[in-house]
Amino acid sequence: DLSIALRALFSKQDGDEILRLAGFLKNKDRNIRHLDTDFDESELNKLLQREEQGNYSIDQLSMTGQLVMSKWMEADPNCLPIKFADNSTIFNILLHFASKILLVKDGEPVCRYDSLLRWHTTTTQLGEDLFTTSFLASKDLSSHYDRKHFDWDAFIGHNSKELNVMFEKPMAELHMHLKGSSYNVDISWLCLMNHIHQLRDRFVDVGDKRKDRDWFLELYEKVERAASIRLYLASCTGCISDCMSKAELLCNEYSQERLDYMKELRKNGEAVEGWHDLDELLDKYHRSSEEKAIRQGVDTRLVLDYVPVEHYGSESVSNLVMASERKLMYKCFKIIYSNVEDPDFASLFYAYLTYKDLFRHVILQLNSRVGFANFASYEELKSTFILDRYSKLLYKAAVEGFVEKSGNRYVEARIVPKKTAGEIKMSLQAIYDSLSPDIKPKCGIILHFIKKRDESFKDGNDIRHNQLREEIKQQAIAIYKFRQLKNEDLVGCVVGIDAANSEISTRPEVFAQAFRFLREKEVFDSEFGRPDDLNITYHVGEDFLDIADGLRAVEEAMIFLGMRNGDRLGHALVLGTDVRSYYKKRYDTICESKQVILDNLAWLRHKCVRLIGYCPLCGYLEIMFHKYFRDMYNIKTQLVSNIINEIFAEPDDGIVEMDDIETYYLSWLLRGNSPTFGADFAPENIENLSHIERQWVEAGLNHHRGVEMACRNSNARDLFDRYHSHKLAYKSNEVDTFTIPHEYREDYYTLLESIQEDILQKIEKRHIAIECNPSSNYKIGEMDRY
Repeated sequence: DLSIALRALFSKQDGDEILRLAGFLKNKDRNIRHLDTDFDESELNKLLQREEQGNYSIDQLSMTGQLVMSKWMEADPNCLPIKFADNSTIFNILLHFASKILLVKDGEPVCRYDSLLRWHTTTTQLGEDLFTTSFLASKDLSSHYDRKHFDWDAFIGHNSKELNVMFEKPMAELHMHLKGSSYNVDISWLCLMNHIHQLRDRFVDVGDKRKDRDWFLELYEKVERAASIRLYLASCTGCISDCMSKAELLCNEYSQERLDYMKELRKNGEAVEGWHDLDELLDKYHRSSEEKAIRQGVDTRLVLDYVPVEHYGSESVSNLVMASERKLMYKCFKIIYSNVEDPDFASLFYAYLTYKDLFRHVILQLNSRVGFANFASYEELKSTFILDRYSKLLYKAAVEGFVEKSGNRYVEARIVPKKTAGEIKMSLQAIYDSLSPDIKPKCGIILHFIKKRDESFKDGNDIRHNQLREEIKQQAIAIYKFRQLKNEDLVGCVVGIDAANSEISTRPEVFAQAFRFLREKEVFDSEFGRPDDLNITYHVGEDFLDIADGLRAVEEAMIFLGMRNGDRLGHALVLGTDVRSYYKKRYDTICESKQVILDNLAWLRHKCVRLIGYCPLCGYLEIMFHKYFRDMYNIKTQLVSNIINEIFAEPDDGIVEMDDIETYYLSWLLRGNSPTFGADFAPENIENLSHIERQWVEAGLNHHRGVEMACRNSNARDLFDRYHSHKLAYKSNEVDTFTIPHEYREDYYTLLESIQEDILQKIEKRHIAIECNPSSNYKIGEMDRY
């Protein structure tokens, strides 16, 4: 209940409403109220209902609201080491929560181990600094201590001695997405608070891209207000010298037109009463902070904020990124818990926190929607609001934030390959230049290709994923040439390749030729040392249209990419998903493309015969296969208007011979080959190729035993060509529903469970690793909790 109340009050409250009622924005009612201390029960209940929409009744939430007002907003007389505010305020609620969760160990906040999941659940939504800074401010007030350093870890530790000892042992992080693993929100927020007007166009660009420009401009206005409030709070707390009065800074609602008008007047030398240019003030105090850093011998490129902090030798990256905001919040909480006389100060701080939380929810995936598309919509904003001068800190924070915690750690970070060897070298140089010298050997790079939706047919191309295949080829050759550079130490930093992004849009077959091409190419030695060949990882079985589709994708990755001992599968959630609950949750009906349905039918029938034996389910799969096969591949029947005409329509030449489920399965096995492998190997085409082009062509043939057998089947080759031809399979992207009939459901569930076990045994036998990624699995998969 306390967690729900915290999320409702600090995440669902509207900063504009706080400012309006406090008189800082246009207030039609002229009724001045401070929502941090004064709100009625109905308002609180609305916030609680907005936050909690399923597990509690309205009456239960009403009881929680009464508890908020009668107990949690008041001081706790039984908690003597904590200094609560004497007056009733929502800021006391933070202490009711933090005092039961947090401890101070070696001068820094840590979480009680038995409350770790509760802490994680709450701070995932609200951030840790809201609680750590309020807790430390209150505790330091009680002990009359003035804290100088704010460089504790971005994610605080806990007091479990056993786990802490274990985590001091050697550890490797092998699946780090470089930008996604950094302090993106914190760096973005500081950039906005210091350079808000420089970043306005980026809000516009995101709004245009997402077809919701009004919302993103509204967000910009809220963030701009937060920047103004923050400057005022920094002045009130003594973080900077007095800059302007509260009335001058916040009493007017500044539209962009008014801002432009005011600036034009100032350019012409005209005085504007009650006006201070926010840009000028931010620049002034940012320069002041940089000058202090210079006196301490700190590189000014590492100064993110106008709020100055203490710098010291061998400081952690969290001090560079997070200390200044923590210092400001800490000092604000100290004023509040000291029973400040000015009620506006607490309201302004409350509005600032709600604006910050709103922006945080824009950057981070904090909703409960599953699937990769939802994940990707947040991923692309990770560095949108970060200026170029700060981008190096993204790399530094991600890598050093992990490695520096222990003396023996290693990390592999993922980045997208560029189109030329020179560009790859530059991107790697930017990463390693940002790292401390002792950290560089502890960081390897995996170059991951990006899966994309097939747009080839729109341009009249006659091969599936033709555009993406050409892009992958260009990147693969660039990687190959980069790894041939002589006397280049960065070559040894690249340890593997991968493919990431939504797997629903792109199957493993599209990357197969590139993976085989790059797999075993000799490279030159360097001081870092490196393998002679690149190892491979492949994101698969993470997001899927149904379990059959996901399991087939895992097997495609293993067969088409030639995975072997030491390779890795990323996520592979489908291998552990409960089959029965998955389909029952969807009423045994799946919506997916006709191509996926057809492929699944042939693949499942083959698996059923091999793992269980021929049974009634096989007959059903065959019947459905014939239905979808003729629907997709028989051009003449596609042109008729009704089922009667379809029955009596003459079939295409050769379509009857190919309407065979085993032949279709063989054609599926061929998909790891280049779509043009037949023409590629024709003597007239291969004779005049360059050395590198010839190697590319040779990698277009998959030497898996089953594939080589399928190559000898002319009907399978013909179906393979039809599969890649838009003219003969243009209906493949049409969507249909596939419902498992009641009489076959038990056999269907049993078959999929058998396939899961069979693939797991193959993975174990080949010594292929499955990378376990709890945080992203929890975001993308269908787990309710860790």
